[in-house]
Amino acid sequence: MNKTRNLALQMLEEDEWLASAQNDDNETGLHILARKTADFTTHQAPWNLRNLIMGSIVKPTTPLIKLVRKLWTILFMNHTDKRLRELISLPTQVTFDATKLGNFNFVAELMRSDPDLMWEVDGKNRSIIHIAVLHRDSSIFNLIHEIGAIKDLIVTFEDSENNYMLHHAAKLAPSTQLKRISGPALQMTHELLWFEEVEKIMLPSHKEVENSHGKTPRALFDEEHKELLTDGTSWTKDTAKNCMLVSALIATGVFTATFNLPGGRNSTTGTPTYLTQPSFLTFAIADAIAMISSSASILMFLSILNSSYAEDNYFRSLPFKLLFGLVAQFVSITSMMIAFAVSFFITYYHGSNWVPIFISVLAFMPILFFRLVLFPLWTDIIHSSYFCLTLFRPKKRMLY
Repeated sequence: MNKTRNLALQMLEEDEWLASAQNDDNETGLHILARKTADFTTHQAPWNLRNLIMGSIVKPTTPLIKLVRKLWTILFMNHTDKRLRELISLPTQVTFDATKLGNFNFVAELMRSDPDLMWEVDGKNRSIIHIAVLHRDSSIFNLIHEIGAIKDLIVTFEDSENNYMLHHAAKLAPSTQLKRISGPALQMTHELLWFEEVEKIMLPSHKEVENSHGKTPRALFDEEHKELLTDGTSWTKDTAKNCMLVSALIATGVFTATFNLPGGRNSTTGTPTYLTQPSFLTFAIADAIAMISSSASILMFLSILNSSYAEDNYFRSLPFKLLFGLVAQFVSITSMMIAFAVSFFITYYHGSNWVPIFISVLAFMPILFFRLVLFPLWTDIIHSSYFCLTLFRPKKRMLY
């Protein structure tokens, strides 16, 4: 394994020409590696550097971060600054290729080796931070917090249409990024988070500047997200209505069960027949929890339906309300099935015990199914609304 990992590095040491070799598209090894995002964290079969450069690409086992470092060192040592810039900027700029695809490890390694690359701009005068904002890559965007005073200069860059960085945050994210989050309402929440995060690093005088089309960042945001806001409103209403209907059915069922006790009542005293059994206490508690949680879920989804669908509401209250309502609904369904299983067991445990035990266990299957169905939505709510905030607060420095 160690031998195969070191193969590419050994080839570079034996023939440093490979570092600047170009394929038919005038791309160097760095251009190819800039686009290999997944391979920076995986280990696969041996590969050949010459084939990588010339086009016959085989997936690598060697830690690519070491290879990038070696390629860059050879280029830096063996070429003038002008020639070096040509190699990494033609036919495309390697740092921008990597940024568009979210290849953070590649970008960070080059920035550690040559911090001046942070000043590099594309044909529209955009830095890699601007591109990271456009493509919603928080890892690369966070590098701006590690470059000191340079940050205050980079945020002043204007592109060819007089767009500042906040204008780029106001543009609708690429569809590939939006599709990672289910539901247009949560997508809208994520977009608002990005806009507000970028707004924090902007100079006050640049927050309301108009671009060449006469649009301030906020006006551009409203224009770009108009359709998403409409879709989000519709999605929210439909989701709330459907979930409220489910909760209402649960509340009706458990309310009825409260007065139709398993085993009935004593004809003389009117007390429940199985009142003294521990299983009956379990039924009573589960039924009560189901009733309370389903009612809470109904009220929460009702508040969503009655909410104002202004943009700020998406960011501040909608994610919490959705998450609370769904969790309450899950608790109500779980409690309802527990109450049903206990009630079934109490009523039919006479005779063949395996039948009520089997049915009682089988009653928990809908709980697992419901969890599997809702888990992706729970994850998206947490990620797009809460966990997303931690992405803008890196725990450790990545450059120096």
